[in-house]
Amino acid sequence: MRNGIRFESWYEDFNRFAGDLYEGRYTSDYVKDLVELGKEVRTLADEKGSLIVAHNYQYPELQEVAQAVGDSLGLSQYVAQQADKRVDFCGVWFMGETAKTIVGDRAKVYMPDKPGCSLVASIDRERIKGWLARNPEAVVISYVNTDARTKAISDYICTSRNAAQVLQHAADTHPGRRILFLPDKYLGSVALAQSTVDRDRVDLYDGACHVHAKIGEHALEESFDRHPDAELLLHPECGCSTSCLAKTTNGSSPYRNAYFLSTEQMLRRARSSAAPEFVVGTEAGMLYRLRKLVPEKTFHPISHDAMCEYMKMNTLEKLRDSLKHDRVEVTVEPHVREEAQAAIQRMLTIQ
Repeated sequence: MRNGIRFESWYEDFNRFAGDLYEGRYTSDYVKDLVELGKEVRTLADEKGSLIVAHNYQYPELQEVAQAVGDSLGLSQYVAQQADKRVDFCGVWFMGETAKTIVGDRAKVYMPDKPGCSLVASIDRERIKGWLARNPEAVVISYVNTDARTKAISDYICTSRNAAQVLQHAADTHPGRRILFLPDKYLGSVALAQSTVDRDRVDLYDGACHVHAKIGEHALEESFDRHPDAELLLHPECGCSTSCLAKTTNGSSPYRNAYFLSTEQMLRRARSSAAPEFVVGTEAGMLYRLRKLVPEKTFHPISHDAMCEYMKMNTLEKLRDSLKHDRVEVTVEPHVREEAQAAIQRMLTIQ
């Protein structure tokens, strides 16, 4: 693993690209400490033969020590393509479970901490079982941002990139059957609007990410007042996504150019667009990566309050300790892993 961590570059990058996101965090003394931790982490990763990956919402220092940065499914797919016997996944718990489900017994998966997720916490498995008992022939579609046990009782998994395609495929493949889309109601609503599936066939589970749910119409209006000429890059989990999509469709959105995108699609759009300025509607940690990889353009958070405290539970110090002591290993029961893997593979065949 590359080990060329320099104080000057970390101090400049963290303050240039994330200083407004984490105000007062990246002082000279603190960055010096982070640099020493970062060097130690990379040395330990080399010794342990570990592949470190970090989600887009992680602190900049975790993104910097990682060999890959991305969204939850993309990182798990990346891990699956590598030969490493150990993975240290910087994200929330269900992401580590997804990685473990995909790599199976080939590699051990560890995390710096054991962060939960408000979206996963909204899932009531007994409620789902009751729904299935009333609809025994139904089809279950689960967002990839769910725990392994929920994936295991699902027919299909989807991502924020392909939710509409998966929903359309499931409806076309199983004509007449009811469909349960879970757990994110906002993503489900956008997927329905982007497909031709009969709304009456689909039950949307009443779940949401607490960070994205708070990004509502008020935040959207305020961001437009501040940046009226910017393109809007909006994650479909956002609380304002459904109404914003409707307004965009009928031409009443204040933003002339609004795009509903996964985090990885946001990066691609930012690179390909002629626009010089963007408002980004997702967890604010994403802006560090956008700003660093597309430095010639300007990115504004739709809200500085869009921070996930669970994502921020991971730190370099905890990653160092996990590498030293094998502290937090992710395990998934074999039968759960097998059933969840089948649903994931079914998704990957859908174009």
